Amino acid sequence: MQVADERKERYDFLDWLRVIAIFVLFFFHTGMIFVGWGWHVVNQQTIPSLRWPMDIAHRLRMPLLFVISGAGMWFALQRRGVARFLKERTVKLLLPLVVGMFLVVPPQIYYERLQRGQWSGGYAEFYVTHVLKFIPYPMGDFSWHHLWFILYLYVYVLLLLPGMLWWKRVRPNIAPGAWLCLLGLPLGINEALLKSVFPEAHTLVNDWYIFNHYLLLTIYGYLLASMPGVWKWMAGFRRWSLFAGLASIALLITMFNTGVVAHDSVADAVGANIFTWLSMMAFMGYGYRYLSFTNPLLVWTREASYPFYILHQTVIVAIGYYIVQTAWTPWTKYFVVLALSMGACLVLYEGCVRRFAVLRLVFGMKLRSTRPQPVSIPIAHGAREDVQ
Repeated sequence: MQVADERKERYDFLDWLRVIAIFVLFFFHTGMIFVGWGWHVVNQQTIPSLRWPMDIAHRLRMPLLFVISGAGMWFALQRRGVARFLKERTVKLLLPLVVGMFLVVPPQIYYERLQRGQWSGGYAEFYVTHVLKFIPYPMGDFSWHHLWFILYLYVYVLLLLPGMLWWKRVRPNIAPGAWLCLLGLPLGINEALLKSVFPEAHTLVNDWYIFNHYLLLTIYGYLLASMPGVWKWMAGFRRWSLFAGLASIALLITMFNTGVVAHDSVADAVGANIFTWLSMMAFMGYGYRYLSFTNPLLVWTREASYPFYILHQTVIVAIGYYIVQTAWTPWTKYFVVLALSMGACLVLYEGCVRRFAVLRLVFGMKLRSTRPQPVSIPIAHGAREDVQ
């Protein structure tokens, strides 16, 4: 019973963290309209006070998803053979990616072209004459855009599978400890060496800084999940990791403001990634301590979070295109886009995606069981296997 409880807690807190990370994406991508960083749709007047929170969030949101995804691979391989594992990952990752590139992403490009004056016709004509030429974005109009996360994760599955199987077989008895804080250093070294040569592009090809960055985080998640007692140790270490993470970012910002450290310098790369990794440790420690439970909200959001991720950016871009044309203040526009986007995703999910088998399949959801299942620990256990 104790072993079963520990396994349940692992999955529950990781699911909560994944749901929270995807929820934060609504705030982040809505903010992209208002920070002047050249996004798909932008507001003419920016909100300068958003830039630091956005910069910090950029260091946290996707790293957390990749760490959780790596942990999910460990748990999945404990209950599945290689063939079933690959089949499930292909259905859950590759199928939504391909469908998304044809159906979900093109409206983002359409509204971007409209706002930039690069297109003035209707969507159907744009789709046939531009999207179906299959010329890669930004020169053309065919892309995976925010679905790069799904693509990279699928590539990591294929690339890491031999090593993951070997690690599963030998499973070295490594004890968690303060040495885990050092895992931020390889992330910083990777950024210091490669970011200036291969800037963040999400193109898979020649995107070595980002590819290696999230590959390392995925590996970290897998290794942590394989380490007996690691979650309990992180929970006990959570205050130290939180304090060290906050201290590192406060020191880095102070050095930026005083001119001691320049943006995109080696010190920036190393310091920012130390902050990122210490924050991951804090998230997992506090998550294990306070989120090791399930309830009806988690049962619903566990299933809904992946379709919400697939839909959210397209919905934000489409709504944002019309809202930025109003005379409202930037903050009013921000909250209107945020609220409408969340509401639209909820309507699309509840009204369409979860109700039709074909949509459930292409949005990476499990098909409905023909047998009723009681709301109990076994249901939560089965659902917890869906951690990406």
